[in-house]
Amino acid sequence: MTADGAALETMESVPAGPWLADAIDEIDPSMLSDWDMPAYLRACARVHAWSAARLSEGIAELAARQGAFGADKEVALALREPVGAAQRRVHYARRLRRLLPRTRRLFLRGDLGEKHVNAVIEATSGVDDPDLLAAVEDKALTCTAGRAGTARELHRATRRTLTRLDPDGAQDRARKAREHADVTLLPGDDGMSTVVVDAPVEQALPVKTAADAFAATRKAAGDTRPIGVLRAEGLARICGDYLSGVSTTTTAPRAGGRPIEIGITVGLDTALGRNDLPGEVPGHGIVPRDVIAEMIATELPKLHLLVIDEANGRLLHRATDTYRPTAEQIAHVRAEYVHSAGPGSQVLAARTDTDHATAHPEGPTQVGNLLPNDRTWHNGHTRGQLCVTIDDRGSVKWTSALGQSRTVNPYDYRLEPEPPDGDPPSF
Repeated sequence: MTADGAALETMESVPAGPWLADAIDEIDPSMLSDWDMPAYLRACARVHAWSAARLSEGIAELAARQGAFGADKEVALALREPVGAAQRRVHYARRLRRLLPRTRRLFLRGDLGEKHVNAVIEATSGVDDPDLLAAVEDKALTCTAGRAGTARELHRATRRTLTRLDPDGAQDRARKAREHADVTLLPGDDGMSTVVVDAPVEQALPVKTAADAFAATRKAAGDTRPIGVLRAEGLARICGDYLSGVSTTTTAPRAGGRPIEIGITVGLDTALGRNDLPGEVPGHGIVPRDVIAEMIATELPKLHLLVIDEANGRLLHRATDTYRPTAEQIAHVRAEYVHSAGPGSQVLAARTDTDHATAHPEGPTQVGNLLPNDRTWHNGHTRGQLCVTIDDRGSVKWTSALGQSRTVNPYDYRLEPEPPDGDPPSF
């Protein structure tokens, strides 16, 4: 590292401010080494967060003086943005100042960026209990996702923490949200339109899964069109067949050698009626207990047993010695991580490659050495741009060529509150 790069690293423990902006302004990034660049980027991001926090403070102060419905027009004019965007800023700024003091402090220090702060605000929407919000902040902002994750990971960690601390409230909010389900059409440019499906997760996920399955089937048959074009065509065909009364019965698509499954997980005590906790479509959202009870009563679904480690919520595993993973191993690994194991990836595991953490034959083909990686992270691993290791808890550590590291943990299936003396959750 150069002297400038080393100096930037030493500044990371100090609250951001105008002095940091001055320090960055004096540095010519073209003179920095490759090893200096991550520290330079982090410093720039902290100054950006510090500046955004001051803007939020100004908006909150203006709203306090003029009222929320007067301040929105002033903000829109000052920032030259639509009034709808300004109203969102006013709402977020007031909520941050009034209900989320710890998030606000980290924002003002430059330790949390604007996207991360907005993720906390959105994840706690509909909750006004200061004590509950303080407990959520205390846990979510100290877990792995809060310290080093993406904004989406922090949103997920905050939401899961809120569900664990207030399961009854989570179900009430989920029930109310279902009353606003809708499908809207937004006209676009160049002959395009956007259809938005805002529906309960167990209804929305089959729509997306069907579109993905149609596209994958067409690709396998040699169709060279982009995958998104095929997804759109698939939904149009399905809906068109319904409107015209044409049967859509075809051979069911498969993924990883198995029929495509959409699972809803529920704790054993809840399934037996001893708890009133919600179920969950892993990685997507919760399903109220009464909805699950209705599904069990009316649809008689085939139940699949997923054995988890009660200490950390990890799905347990089985192994084999062949090079190519079995269909059962692929299904298990995808269920274990839910999303791609790439840091910050939002690609669902069902759309990933199954990668060996340690290359075969040095690394065995078994759960514990297999990962669901989306193509970007898989290629980076294959090309030696990244080192990947898995510990005995299933946590995946990625290390870049410049020494930056991130850890991705298996999906935590637990929704029950933690024991009083239990370890904090790991996201």
